Amino acid sequence: MRRLIVPVFLGVLLSGPALAIDSGGSYVGRFNYSCPQVLQLYGKSGIQKDGTGVTFNRSFSVIVGWMAGYMSSINAIRPGKSDFFGNMADEAGWIAKWCESNQKSDLMEAMEALTKERTAVKKKPKAAAKPKAAPKKPVRKQADPDPLPKGAP
Repeated sequence: MRRLIVPVFLGVLLSGPALAIDSGGSYVGRFNYSCPQVLQLYGKSGIQKDGTGVTFNRSFSVIVGWMAGYMSSINAIRPGKSDFFGNMADEAGWIAKWCESNQKSDLMEAMEALTKERTAVKKKPKAAAKPKAAPKKPVRKQADPDPLPKGAP
Protein backbone atom coordinates (compact mmCIF):
# COMPACT_ATOMS: atom_id res chain seq x y z
CA MET A 1 0.00 0.00 0.00
CA ARG A 2 2.84 2.40 0.83
CA ARG A 3 4.33 1.82 -2.59
CA LEU A 4 1.17 3.28 -4.12
CA ILE A 5 0.67 6.18 -1.70
CA VAL A 6 4.07 7.83 -2.26
CA PRO A 7 3.84 8.01 -6.10
CA VAL A 8 0.24 9.21 -5.98
CA PHE A 9 1.10 11.84 -3.38
CA LEU A 10 4.08 13.05 -5.43
CA GLY A 11 2.00 13.13 -8.60
CA VAL A 12 -0.63 15.30 -6.96
CA LEU A 13 1.97 17.50 -5.28
CA LEU A 14 3.98 18.11 -8.44
CA SER A 15 1.16 18.47 -10.94
CA GLY A 16 0.12 21.93 -12.09
CA PRO A 17 -3.31 23.46 -11.73
CA ALA A 18 -6.08 22.17 -13.95
CA LEU A 19 -7.09 25.02 -16.22
CA ALA A 20 -10.00 25.16 -18.61
CA ILE A 21 -8.15 27.54 -20.92
CA ASP A 22 -6.18 26.47 -23.96
CA SER A 23 -2.80 27.90 -24.93
CA GLY A 24 -4.49 30.63 -26.99
CA GLY A 25 -6.44 31.93 -23.99
CA SER A 26 -9.77 30.48 -25.15
CA TYR A 27 -12.00 28.61 -22.75
CA VAL A 28 -12.16 24.89 -23.25
CA GLY A 29 -15.59 23.89 -22.14
CA ARG A 30 -18.12 21.31 -23.06
CA PHE A 31 -21.03 23.37 -21.84
CA ASN A 32 -21.91 26.46 -23.77
CA TYR A 33 -25.00 27.84 -25.40
CA SER A 34 -25.06 30.46 -28.13
CA CYS A 35 -26.90 33.67 -27.33
CA PRO A 36 -29.79 32.73 -29.65
CA GLN A 37 -30.13 29.43 -27.73
CA VAL A 38 -30.01 31.26 -24.39
CA LEU A 39 -32.72 33.66 -25.58
CA GLN A 40 -34.92 30.81 -26.79
CA LEU A 41 -34.63 28.96 -23.46
CA TYR A 42 -35.04 32.18 -21.46
CA GLY A 43 -38.23 32.98 -23.35
CA LYS A 44 -39.67 29.61 -22.34
CA SER A 45 -38.22 29.62 -18.82
CA GLY A 46 -41.08 31.16 -16.90
CA ILE A 47 -38.43 32.49 -14.53
CA GLN A 48 -39.75 34.68 -11.75
CA LYS A 49 -38.99 35.73 -8.21
CA ASP A 50 -41.18 34.39 -5.45
CA GLY A 51 -41.13 34.69 -1.69
CA THR A 52 -38.44 32.06 -1.19
CA GLY A 53 -36.22 32.54 -4.22
CA VAL A 54 -36.64 31.99 -7.93
CA THR A 55 -38.82 29.60 -9.90
CA PHE A 56 -38.34 28.45 -13.50
CA ASN A 57 -39.15 25.48 -15.65
CA ARG A 58 -36.90 22.46 -16.14
CA SER A 59 -35.59 23.41 -19.59
CA PHE A 60 -33.88 26.43 -18.11
CA SER A 61 -32.54 24.62 -15.03
CA VAL A 62 -29.36 23.52 -16.83
CA ILE A 63 -28.45 27.13 -17.58
CA VAL A 64 -29.43 28.35 -14.12
CA GLY A 65 -27.40 25.58 -12.49
CA TRP A 66 -24.37 26.38 -14.62
CA MET A 67 -24.72 30.12 -13.92
CA ALA A 68 -24.99 29.44 -10.17
CA GLY A 69 -21.78 27.40 -10.23
CA TYR A 70 -19.98 30.06 -12.24
CA MET A 71 -21.16 32.79 -9.84
CA SER A 72 -20.15 30.72 -6.82
CA SER A 73 -16.64 30.28 -8.18
CA ILE A 74 -16.31 34.02 -8.81
CA ASN A 75 -17.52 34.75 -5.28
CA ALA A 76 -14.97 32.28 -3.92
CA ILE A 77 -11.92 33.57 -5.79
CA ARG A 78 -12.49 37.34 -6.01
CA PRO A 79 -11.49 39.44 -3.04
CA GLY A 80 -13.99 41.94 -1.75
CA LYS A 81 -17.62 41.22 -1.11
CA SER A 82 -18.86 37.74 -0.31
CA ASP A 83 -21.50 37.88 -3.06
CA PHE A 84 -21.09 40.02 -6.15
CA PHE A 85 -24.30 38.88 -7.81
CA GLY A 86 -28.00 39.55 -7.30
CA ASN A 87 -30.80 37.00 -7.38
CA MET A 88 -30.88 34.54 -10.24
CA ALA A 89 -33.97 36.03 -11.91
CA ASP A 90 -32.29 39.43 -12.19
CA GLU A 91 -29.00 37.98 -13.38
CA ALA A 92 -30.68 35.73 -15.97
CA GLY A 93 -32.57 38.79 -17.20
CA TRP A 94 -29.29 40.68 -17.49
CA ILE A 95 -27.79 37.80 -19.50
CA ALA A 96 -30.81 37.71 -21.82
CA LYS A 97 -30.66 41.45 -22.39
CA TRP A 98 -26.92 41.23 -23.11
CA CYS A 99 -27.50 38.35 -25.53
CA GLU A 100 -30.13 40.37 -27.39
CA SER A 101 -27.45 42.95 -28.16
CA ASN A 102 -24.72 40.36 -28.82
CA GLN A 103 -26.38 37.68 -30.96
CA LYS A 104 -23.08 36.21 -32.22
CA SER A 105 -21.79 35.65 -28.69
CA ASP A 106 -22.45 32.86 -26.23
CA LEU A 107 -23.32 32.22 -22.61
CA MET A 108 -19.68 32.18 -21.49
CA GLU A 109 -19.06 35.63 -22.97
CA ALA A 110 -22.28 36.90 -21.42
CA MET A 111 -21.19 35.61 -18.01
CA GLU A 112 -17.78 37.23 -18.44
CA ALA A 113 -19.49 40.56 -19.23
CA LEU A 114 -21.79 40.18 -16.21
CA THR A 115 -18.85 39.32 -13.97
CA LYS A 116 -16.85 42.29 -15.24
CA GLU A 117 -19.75 44.61 -14.46
CA ARG A 118 -20.52 43.16 -11.04
CA THR A 119 -16.93 42.94 -9.83
CA ALA A 120 -15.74 46.30 -11.17
CA VAL A 121 -14.22 48.49 -8.53
CA LYS A 122 -16.35 51.56 -8.31
CA LYS A 123 -14.34 54.74 -8.11
CA LYS A 124 -15.34 57.15 -5.43
CA PRO A 125 -16.41 60.48 -6.84
CA LYS A 126 -13.88 63.19 -6.21
CA ALA A 127 -14.90 65.83 -3.74
CA ALA A 128 -15.90 69.07 -5.37
CA ALA A 129 -13.02 71.48 -5.51
CA LYS A 130 -13.36 74.34 -3.10
CA PRO A 131 -13.68 77.66 -4.88
CA LYS A 132 -10.52 79.70 -4.68
CA ALA A 133 -10.71 82.72 -2.46
CA ALA A 134 -10.33 86.08 -4.12
CA PRO A 135 -6.80 87.36 -3.87
CA LYS A 136 -6.29 89.70 -0.96
CA LYS A 137 -5.65 93.32 -1.82
CA PRO A 138 -2.36 94.63 -0.53
CA VAL A 139 -2.77 96.70 2.59
CA ARG A 140 -1.53 100.25 2.10
CA LYS A 141 0.00 101.94 5.05
CA GLN A 142 -1.62 105.23 5.87
CA ALA A 143 0.64 108.21 6.32
CA ASP A 144 0.61 109.51 9.87
CA PRO A 145 -1.71 112.54 9.78
CA ASP A 146 0.22 114.39 12.47
CA PRO A 147 3.82 113.56 12.00
CA LEU A 148 6.28 115.08 14.40
CA PRO A 149 8.76 117.41 12.84
CA LYS A 150 12.20 116.04 12.67
CA GLY A 151 14.21 116.78 15.71
CA ALA A 152 11.14 117.46 17.89
CA PRO A 153 11.37 116.28 21.46
